[in-house]
Amino acid sequence: MEIILKVHEVECRYGAHPVLKGMSMEIPRGCFLGIIGPNAAGKSTLLKTLAATLKPVCGVVYFRNEDIARIPRRDLAREVAVVPQESSFSFSFSAHEVVLMGRHPHQGRFSRATLRDLAVVRSAMEATNCWHLRDRSVLELSGGERQRVVLARALAQEPGVILLDEPIAHLDISAQLEVLDVLKEMNRKQGLTVIAIFHDLNLAAQYSERLILLHSGKIYAAGAPEDVLTAENIKEVYGAEVLVVRHPLTGTPQIIPLPRVNAEPGNGARPRLHLICGGGTGARLMGQLSRMGYPVSAGVLNINDTDWEAARALGIPVAEEKPFSSISEQSYEANLKLAMEADAVFLLETPFGQGNLKNLLVLEPLLEAGKRCYLVDPEHLVERDYSGAKVEAIAARLHSKGLIYLSGQEEVLRVVEGLSVGDGIGCGARLS
Repeated sequence: MEIILKVHEVECRYGAHPVLKGMSMEIPRGCFLGIIGPNAAGKSTLLKTLAATLKPVCGVVYFRNEDIARIPRRDLAREVAVVPQESSFSFSFSAHEVVLMGRHPHQGRFSRATLRDLAVVRSAMEATNCWHLRDRSVLELSGGERQRVVLARALAQEPGVILLDEPIAHLDISAQLEVLDVLKEMNRKQGLTVIAIFHDLNLAAQYSERLILLHSGKIYAAGAPEDVLTAENIKEVYGAEVLVVRHPLTGTPQIIPLPRVNAEPGNGARPRLHLICGGGTGARLMGQLSRMGYPVSAGVLNINDTDWEAARALGIPVAEEKPFSSISEQSYEANLKLAMEADAVFLLETPFGQGNLKNLLVLEPLLEAGKRCYLVDPEHLVERDYSGAKVEAIAARLHSKGLIYLSGQEEVLRVVEGLSVGDGIGCGARLS
């Protein structure tokens, strides 16, 4: 594996303020590297050192094993192209003229554009969907249109490496995907090394082969997207609570921000809660209760179910079953064990069929053991019954044994706030 760029013990400062602190890394040729991190983490500064537009106060950046600072600028421009975050123009150049500027490193000082230069320019503009803007002044273009032109200019250099500082910041979602698809295709088919700064973590995960997460001028994490984009890393670096799930089509990690919960942490231990759910009925409640400080468990959930994904992302213990499989005796017992350890058990608004009827039946031994158990939304139980009209009769029998009915998940939260550790023994008053 050829290393095209190597950063060795690099330190950068703006005045007395340190920005990069002893950074070292290696970038293989032909990779698609995403650089992520919060504001002021050092992302743009790192990109400038890789482009040799900022000289580090300590350390060395090597390009193909040569000190990048010693490579003539014209020679480096044939190999490395840069797309800045913002591009300003003082003169009314046409979009075509701007892209043609990307051919300067390949031309003599006073030479004119050749037929090949013009062909390369057209190809670059068509790839970035701005050929139709060729006769327009760049001063008349929108921010997104101008960014396409600047990207086309970089591609017209025919570089081996392209450095991009938030290349899609001014584009709508369709244009963002279009530009990133162009870069990914060139990365795969032509071996173009792409190094891009991303603010959108989901797009970074979807398009990058590797990610570098910066924090306070240092590399906090580096590796494959699934190794870098963890809930723990994001909480530590960004200070944000998120849910990390797998993209249903690509399998890449996807970040779902969790809304902040305005709840006092309280004193002492909090009661343990067990949620019996499935099909997405428990994901939101899992997140709310977990962020409020309650120990939560769940089950039985089929692997890859929406609630299973949420439980796994939140680090919640879960009794699981194989995808599309009926609840086995083993998973039933695992669910019963988790529920027995809880102070309260909540059966949420999940539909019932023959395959998951044991998620209702598990309440019977729990009630016999004096466990506090709740059924959410009994009013629509018949509508969720695909078991052959068995659910309503079973629920009525359990209700007579102490199963407590709750109208909805808002009532779950009110009940939880009134619970204490040890409330799981003795079901208390029955609510109808």
